[in-house]
Amino acid sequence: MILRISPIMMAMAALLALGGSARAQSAAPAASPAVRAQPNCQAPEHYLTPKVPLRRAAEALRATKSLRVLVFSSVRNPAISESVEAKRYPASLNQALVARYPGRTISVTTHNEPQTPIGESLKALKATLVDKSFDVVIWQLGSTDVLRGTDMALFGAKLTSGIGEIRARNADAVIMTMQYSPRTDFMFDAGPYIQYLRWVAKAEGSALFNRYDVMRYWVEDGSFDLSELQPGASIFEDVHRCVGQLLARFIANGIAAPESQ
Repeated sequence: MILRISPIMMAMAALLALGGSARAQSAAPAASPAVRAQPNCQAPEHYLTPKVPLRRAAEALRATKSLRVLVFSSVRNPAISESVEAKRYPASLNQALVARYPGRTISVTTHNEPQTPIGESLKALKATLVDKSFDVVIWQLGSTDVLRGTDMALFGAKLTSGIGEIRARNADAVIMTMQYSPRTDFMFDAGPYIQYLRWVAKAEGSALFNRYDVMRYWVEDGSFDLSELQPGASIFEDVHRCVGQLLARFIANGIAAPESQ
């Protein structure tokens, strides 16, 4: 006997099946949101090894069991909110140094200036150092001078003066280069200014953390896509976290360097 199924019965069966499937889907637990993987913060060791030892920082850790760091930087908007400040590299630097030196008192102070050429930045740096003492001063500069085409001789003279001011305050000077961005790299030639930063730092016996080359290495290595490096974007947090961690390694390597270096 052949059982014949009418088209109406077939349609009803299909509807029931769809309804059951829909109920099964609605009853299924919602998938948990994917956790964003944090990239490894890596760079070749020569970027993380200062050419000079950080003697003042080493002495501070030995004698006072403390380390006071100033990050002096020029930023687009110096009135940075607390939420953004917590995601910038000084916060990551502080966390990394605390982890590296347990039982020590670590403080990382930030001073943000508007994007100004090196002459105005130097004046603000001097004013910042008048009443406060630090063991390490990280001076971030260069981007505004690249954009404005600051005279190279003037740039070098002001940089030399700033390093002298930091050392006169009995602190180790760490010069930090500007950020690298593939969106603007073809528009502005930062190379001569970076070379000048490297040359003056060497001549004056200060350390140079070449953030520009580190970030360019990340792009070429495929570690980061820096096309969306804006506050609020996840890439912003990742890059600043890595810069802070690598900067902490740079400082630690300078502290551990032999006195004869």
